[in-house]
Amino acid sequence: MLSAFRPLAQGQTPTSPDIVAKIQWLMLFRVVMITVLLGSTLLVNVNDADFLSDPGTRTMFGLIIGTYAATIIYALVVTRTRYYRAFAYVQLLGDLGTTLVLVTLTGGSESVFLFMFSLTVMNSAIVVFRQGALILATVAALLVLGVTAQGWFVAVDAGRLTALEARSMVLSMMTNVVALYLVALLAGHLSEQLRATGRRLETASADLKRLRALNEYIITSLQSGLVSYALDGRVLVFNSAAERITGLSRDATVGRAIEGVFPGLVNPLDDQAHGPLDLNRWEQSIVLADGTGRTLGMSQSRLFDADGVHQGYIILFQDLTPLRDMEEQVRRSEKFAAVGKMAAGIAHEIRNPLASISGSIQMLNRTATLDATDRRLIEIALREIDRLNALVTDFLKFARPAPAELVRVHLRGLLEEVVQIFGYMHQREGGGARWSVDLMVADTVWVAGDPRQLKQIFWNLMNNSAEAMTEGGLIQIHVVVVGSRGADDDAVEVRVVDSGSGIPRENLTRIFDPFFSTKSRGTGLGLALVHRIIEEHGGSIRVESEPELGTSFFVRFPPPASVTLGVNYSLIEGLS
Repeated sequence: MLSAFRPLAQGQTPTSPDIVAKIQWLMLFRVVMITVLLGSTLLVNVNDADFLSDPGTRTMFGLIIGTYAATIIYALVVTRTRYYRAFAYVQLLGDLGTTLVLVTLTGGSESVFLFMFSLTVMNSAIVVFRQGALILATVAALLVLGVTAQGWFVAVDAGRLTALEARSMVLSMMTNVVALYLVALLAGHLSEQLRATGRRLETASADLKRLRALNEYIITSLQSGLVSYALDGRVLVFNSAAERITGLSRDATVGRAIEGVFPGLVNPLDDQAHGPLDLNRWEQSIVLADGTGRTLGMSQSRLFDADGVHQGYIILFQDLTPLRDMEEQVRRSEKFAAVGKMAAGIAHEIRNPLASISGSIQMLNRTATLDATDRRLIEIALREIDRLNALVTDFLKFARPAPAELVRVHLRGLLEEVVQIFGYMHQREGGGARWSVDLMVADTVWVAGDPRQLKQIFWNLMNNSAEAMTEGGLIQIHVVVVGSRGADDDAVEVRVVDSGSGIPRENLTRIFDPFFSTKSRGTGLGLALVHRIIEEHGGSIRVESEPELGTSFFVRFPPPASVTLGVNYSLIEGLS
């Protein structure tokens, strides 16, 4: 029984227990009951001449006022105490005391207010459950016994206790006591069942909350994009990976039509278009908000509820752009290998006849009897022989490049030398067009590479920029250090930017292919050779271009500290 008065458990806050709400309900119920029962009793007797002078009436007024005052005190204490169960017992025992006074005033064992003992027991079952109800029922039974005994002795003293009245008093007492314990047992049982049901509901609610949190965590942690949409096409779920891959935010997509997220998606209302219940797989290209394109591998399946009713669709997708880029590099490398084998096989076979043809035509050119037309034809033939020889030379460079001798190269010195030679050559051959170069590179930037091949890279890129700006213009070469760990631990990116005619979007994926050229007299090996040299240096190159707006090449070299350098390290560093 002492456990009924235990204080609030450690860690609970004064407003957290469920008993607080029950105590507040008990206070409200008490005020309503006292107001209704006692107030109605007073109203019935208000016309009596001795209404106000009657001691019983004044006592009832005192009970009403005392109940209101006690309720106010209870309301102030409940927000400050930690002993909620003891506080509840105090109120319930007070209610029994109030009922005892009321019963004594209104006829004792014959009072119409005896039922209020059972009402208090029922309230105790709600507030302090079955154990408390039995305690209060025992106290109430003792009070009923006391009231009955008082009435018995009063009747005996007055000499008016008949056998029938005695039997009636005992029967009334037994009925009330049994009723008290029956109310305590029944209300306590119902209260315990309600508490158990509430606990199960709380457990189920907590489990449901955990499952929802787990479901959210799983969806959020997926590395694949996940989109769910209803049958009317409205997006329902858009996870973090989907935000990262598409560049769209969840707030901007949830509630929108799925076609707005993935343009060109099959109409979600057309069940026949989706085929059977197995996954539909396909690839789709999208354009992000920054204008870059991505290739997505997508799979779609139907979404059913717990009753098996078709409610919508789920799309899982991955960013296949790196994979497709790798496949493109492999394809290009295979093409390079094929071209290399072909070039190695025919280069010597072509060059030897070319040398014989060139020597023979030069001998003919020395003949004095040739007229002007013959000499012009011979010059054309020699020029085309030189062009063919240059093409064979490019073949050999591409097919059998000299092994790179990687050393630590001072990038600013190398670029300044290339820019100087470029300016001299194009000033002499530009035909009136003028190109200026804006070089921005720190004096502390170093890369690991073969100086001769590095010069070839930047010469080809600058030459392409000049050919794209037929009327002249500005070529920007900006060097950016990517990282913050230290000079030899950071990657280096060289950006070559022009404002020329640009490259059509459909050609961007082919410009590094051997023999692909949009120039009337190009061999299509310049950028292919650049790509191969950069790969052999462990770097990468990418291009961005817009027609009529210009082209930007981004060449990235790995940190010098990650590359094994050649033996002439100190020589190159000293010359720089």
